[in-house]
Amino acid sequence: MMQGHPGLPAPRRPRVAVVIGSGGLKCAAALGMLRVLQREGIAIDMAVGCSGGSFFATAIALGADDADEMAQRFVQGWSGTLGRVGWRPMLSALFPRVFGFGHRFSLLDDRKVNDAVRGFVRELRFEDTRIPLHLAATDFSSGEKVVLSHGSLADAIRASIAIPLVLSPWPVRGRLLFDGGASNPVPVDIAAREGCDIVIAMGFEDSIDGEADSAMQLARRMMAISVNHFIRSQYAFYSLTHHAEVIPVLPAFDRRIGLRDLGELPYIVQMGEQAMAQEMPYLRRVLEAGMRGQFILQATERAA
Repeated sequence: MMQGHPGLPAPRRPRVAVVIGSGGLKCAAALGMLRVLQREGIAIDMAVGCSGGSFFATAIALGADDADEMAQRFVQGWSGTLGRVGWRPMLSALFPRVFGFGHRFSLLDDRKVNDAVRGFVRELRFEDTRIPLHLAATDFSSGEKVVLSHGSLADAIRASIAIPLVLSPWPVRGRLLFDGGASNPVPVDIAAREGCDIVIAMGFEDSIDGEADSAMQLARRMMAISVNHFIRSQYAFYSLTHHAEVIPVLPAFDRRIGLRDLGELPYIVQMGEQAMAQEMPYLRRVLEAGMRGQFILQATERAA
């Protein structure tokens, strides 16, 4: 048994947080990450999510312990929610003075999405979770990042997944909020601010493969490059500042995953499991160092 130094408090177990960034349906890879952590007996003390990651961070915080069952529930709840674009929203976008246009504009009828969110968490609140949960959104008026930690889980998730033009912003306690990924696609800072020692941060880079042979594809490529560099800079910043030991988990997908590709869910979960398994040797070393009171490891040890 490990003995503490006489006169000093006994070493405590490092606090572990999981952060699930924005990535649409790819965020389901968090279920594969959860499977590995459970298999290795690693307790999670806090969950943080934004955008699509808010679903799976919430599931973890509520005590989900069966990745396969959670994946099945997700497919059942979300099948058919993202329907076709209606003619009325298109006319509003093209002729705003005639058909009206405002901040609540949405290409999709969000009633099915709202029902799916409500079916996922019912009337549960943040106070009902087993471990602390924080979900990130963005203020529509100011662009400020907003951290949601109290109140309705359904409202918080709906706000965090709102994508301007696709799903309308959502009101929460007097503020109109939208996609948390717009202000920070991997909100590691929330877990660090809350005092967690180890942050397992799952992020998702966009593919930039293929030719940019149209204006839309060119715009998509430029956006993907910008987001990818931002995500990498976030990881680098927190590794250098050492407010917490940040362990990036970046699933590698060999195909493009769209919001409607629910049939790809087993593959997505598998990629998340593989990505987490690759980081386990380093995570074990970090945990052992933390228990010895030698937190935090230097970044150079990661390659050892």
